[in-house]
Parts: sequence; C-alpha cells; structure tokens
Amino acid sequence: MRPVVCVCERKSDVVIHVVDCLEQEGFPVRTLLASSDAIQRVTNLDPALVIIETSHSERSALDLCGAIRQVSSLSSTPVILLLANVPEEGRILGLEGGADDYLTESSSGREIVARVGAVMRRFARYELHPVGFTADGLFFPDSRAALRRTIKSGDIEIDTIAMKIVVRGNEIETSNLEFRLLYYLLHNQGRVFSRDQLLSAVWGAEFVELRSVDTCIRRIRRKIEPEPLRPTYLKTVRGAGYCLQPNAA
Repeated sequence: MRPVVCVCERKSDVVIHVVDCLEQEGFPVRTLLASSDAIQRVTNLDPALVIIETSHSERSALDLCGAIRQVSSLSSTPVILLLANVPEEGRILGLEGGADDYLTESSSGREIVARVGAVMRRFARYELHPVGFTADGLFFPDSRAALRRTIKSGDIEIDTIAMKIVVRGNEIETSNLEFRLLYYLLHNQGRVFSRDQLLSAVWGAEFVELRSVDTCIRRIRRKIEPEPLRPTYLKTVRGAGYCLQPNAA
C-alpha cells in the first residue's frame, strides 16, 4: 500500500485532474476542504504528503502551509502547492512560506506523478539516520554508517537524534527541507557547493528549479543569522555557490 496523500482543495477541476492521476498510479488520496478546521483534519489523517490548492487571490493556502510547519507531528511532512493562475512571485512566496515544491494547473499527469513521487522519495531517502561519507569525504545520509549525535559550528548545534537545531542557545523551528540542507552544509562546512550540487545532494529531484536553493538559503539565514542580509555563517561565494563557514562567530 502506498502512503496516503492529503489534498486540501477548493473544489476545482484542477484538483479532480490531480486526484485522478494519483489514484491511477495507486496513491491513496484523501481530499478535504481548505477550511478553518483543515489543520486538525490533516493532523488526524497523518499523511505522507500534503497538496494544497491555491489561486492568485488567496493567502489561505500559504497560511495553511505555515500552520502545518507549526504542528510538531506534521512539521516534517512535505507540502506541495497546487497553483492556479499564480505568477512567479506567488510561486516564490509559496516556497519561502515552507512549501517543498509546486504544481501548476497546466501540469501534465506525468509531471504530477513524477513530482509527487520525487518529493516522497526525497523525504524517504534523506531521513538522516544514520550518516555516512562518500569516497571524497562528503557527508550523505546512509543506513550503513554509525550515527554522530551532535554536530556544531560556532553558535549552531544540531542534535541528529532529536532532529533539533539550536542557535545561540535557542531552538529554532525548521521544515524538513531546511533541516536537511543546513545539516548537509554543516557536515561539509568550509566547502563551496553550487546550486546544482545542492539540488542533487539534498533535493534529489529533477524537476526542482535552481531558484529553490536560493529560497531555502534565505529562509535558513533568517533563522540562524544575527543579520540575515549580512550573513556570518551561510556565505554566498560569487560565481560558485554557497558555503557554511566553519566555526563562524
């Protein structure tokens, strides 16, 4: 049995198309209205993935996405936004608001299934327990290796068992994707990664745009940096990519 997908909808033809495509591929789909009690109903379902339908004029989907990130039992659940007539700026806001990917009303059946499958594989593949290293010393999650309980750089500390991040003595809330990206950079601190390399190592999906890396980096900076616009830890290396500075203060 495949894991359950929850679709929060506005009762549109776009949702019918998405549900039909997923059910044809064997995904159990549960639909519910994106109403005021949606977060409680999503919590009760405990799905493997949530798809939230939204349009250009609505903020309710972004609010629901943010609410999901605040519920401890759902905080690591991947979220895909289903966008109807939403321009690029709206897509960026969705990603910055905690969504892990998005579909549009023009997405084909093949793309829908591929994106949902890719996000699910990504979250299953990078469970982060335990950890290992590639031949050239780069960190990657692998079930064959021994687990290191705590990793630290300057004022940032990650508890890999409890999956907690503490910055300057305060625990911060992150999405699963933000956790994995910071975790990866911290294990490879001092090394510069291009956006392509980070997409391959952390996202692991062929449909994700390069801008998704920039968006996630901005979200992380807002949570770990004393001055996000003048980062101390997570540096941009012009023309090359991103690097987490070792033991930055």
